[in-house]
Amino acid sequence: MTDAHVSGTGQSLESNKLKRGMRLRDLYFAGLTAVIGSGWLFGSYETASAAGPASILSWIIGGIFILIIALAWSEISTSVPIAGGAARYANFTHGGIAASIIAWSTILTYIAVPAVEAVAVVQILQGAIGFYAPASTLVLVNSSGIPSYYGVIVAGAFSLAFFYVNFIGLKGLIKTNFGMTIWKLIIPPIAVILLLIFGLQHGFGVNFTSGGKGFAGFAPYGIDPIFSALPTTGVVFAFLGFRQPVEMAAEAKSPGSDIWKALVAVVLTGIGVYTLLEVAFIGSINFNSSAFGTSGLAAYTWSGLSTSLPMYTFPFFYEGVGLGLGALGVVLVIDGVVSPTGTLSQYMGSTSRVLYGTAKEGYLSSGFFKVSPKSRIPVLGLVTTFIVTLILLIAAAVGYLVSSIGGAWSALTSIVTTTGVFSYIIGPVALVAFRKSHPKLKRPFLLRGHSVIGVLAFIISGLLIYWGAGGLDVPNVDPYGGYILIVIILVGFILYGYAKDRDFAKDLKSGMWVIVLLLFNLVLLTFGEFSPFPSLATSLVIPGHATIPVDWFIDIVASVIFYLWAIKSAFPDDEIRKAIDNSISLTEGTD
Repeated sequence: MTDAHVSGTGQSLESNKLKRGMRLRDLYFAGLTAVIGSGWLFGSYETASAAGPASILSWIIGGIFILIIALAWSEISTSVPIAGGAARYANFTHGGIAASIIAWSTILTYIAVPAVEAVAVVQILQGAIGFYAPASTLVLVNSSGIPSYYGVIVAGAFSLAFFYVNFIGLKGLIKTNFGMTIWKLIIPPIAVILLLIFGLQHGFGVNFTSGGKGFAGFAPYGIDPIFSALPTTGVVFAFLGFRQPVEMAAEAKSPGSDIWKALVAVVLTGIGVYTLLEVAFIGSINFNSSAFGTSGLAAYTWSGLSTSLPMYTFPFFYEGVGLGLGALGVVLVIDGVVSPTGTLSQYMGSTSRVLYGTAKEGYLSSGFFKVSPKSRIPVLGLVTTFIVTLILLIAAAVGYLVSSIGGAWSALTSIVTTTGVFSYIIGPVALVAFRKSHPKLKRPFLLRGHSVIGVLAFIISGLLIYWGAGGLDVPNVDPYGGYILIVIILVGFILYGYAKDRDFAKDLKSGMWVIVLLLFNLVLLTFGEFSPFPSLATSLVIPGHATIPVDWFIDIVASVIFYLWAIKSAFPDDEIRKAIDNSISLTEGTD
């Protein structure tokens, strides 16, 4: 970023500063309310359908993966606390082409989450209607997981309400987050305790080994789904919210001391909550039971947990009432509205900051950089997020957003996760580039072993990109998973073309690794285990380990190569150092 980028927006920085009012608790709650949203209501069900009882490991492994990535982001975000940092750090280190592609993947991710959460709300309400008013003809979500037009109206109303919460200013968002996050910290643990106590009393402990079949029963579909479930069933989607403190960094009162603490605390809390919720779900389900919404589902047929079952609309609710816990059922209905709408609200706020930061770097209209003088909120970004939310809800209603794993919720989470994890790759690269170019930069959080953490975070991101796109690549159902990567490339170039005063040859040289990384994933998708083209797909596996595909190891080796390429192709040290110093001197927050 340079002064020209700011003046190029046609807006002065001084008149468009954000309100600096977030303490450690506020940053933590911003991240946690984004993490504990609809993921806790549906993620356990979806993950169990993919991996059986071994889905418990999916949450632990997924959480550890995200923690490694979060550590890389902790150092750079505390050293350079700016709004919408995910997209902008790439501009500092690799220029416009890399930044525009990563910016667009971040925007795609954040701007779609409010629609995901709004769909979750109407799905929860549909489950409650089906149980408490079975004679009702009102349909908010059908048996395929697709919202009706009535569902769109209800979801749109909730979206409008929390658009207003964000519109009135940061204080409204902070207060809403506080109340909703306290609720989220109380209800899931209560649900876990009660479900496990009553589930084990009913003898459902045998579910953990699918009827006493040992490890084969614990992991009935092998090792592969434990990992491939991470981006496709809501695991990584649930943890995406960890980066909220990064996007809100310019509004932190003490970014140096608070952001890294908030990031780590959010991830650790998420690991604990989601692992226990999966344990509770596995240990409390009764197969082939109308009371549990699983009629016709044979015992331990985990892959049969689909959209056709009544339980799909509200998994934990059906477990609670099936165990005779009517009061818990009522509380869960309330939580079914509170948890997703809290996440919806936070993402509406953070998306506007991402658009603000992207505009400040010159890749969007200057209108996204403009801040309301009264509320200190980027209004155009907020309005755009609300409009896109309505568009996605309508798209879901007409059946354009459906996946083989579930209905509209699963399709949206899979797409959001794939684009989201792609934006993770710049964190570990910027970590090393910042260390090399600016050794004297003040680092309130200094990550030990940063080079090792950096390459591990990059490898993890690479695997998640591949698994996420592959999980969407289902022939004859929704064979477009890999193609979303092409969309990212094409639209990213459009953003680059919008900017002025760019050195194309220089930016292409430094950013080529991003383009080739995406193209590599397309090739791997075409010939790997997720290929939608059976005649081209290979079925290579590691000898003696039939469930571990060779393409995973190819992806790991390739990720190391791309990581080294990214470090090698970064801008000269003095240019990166200048960009960092400029961003720090031109503070974006005001008291």
